Amino acid sequence: MIYIDYMLIIKSQIISDPVRSTLKAILAAADTRKLKDKDLAQLAGLRPETLSRMKSRGTADFTLIDRLARVVGLKLAVVPDDDQLERIQQGRFFT
Repeated sequence: MIYIDYMLIIKSQIISDPVRSTLKAILAAADTRKLKDKDLAQLAGLRPETLSRMKSRGTADFTLIDRLARVVGLKLAVVPDDDQLERIQQGRFFT
């Protein structure tokens, strides 16, 4: 699952700033696909200025974040905040 990889990268930031950390994960995925911000915004049906404002303000509408995520092959998900579940998914339950 792709989202797990990005969640591991940004887990420490999620509590303090969920919008910025989610945007950071989306932008990282866009970067691996060689998408510039302008292209990402246009593919999501947004104006590049809208994406720029989202990044600078750290606020965004949930539907806009979802559209950006889908462009780069990510899916937003709400998962339990459970350390044991996370350790099982990472294959390190007994370590």
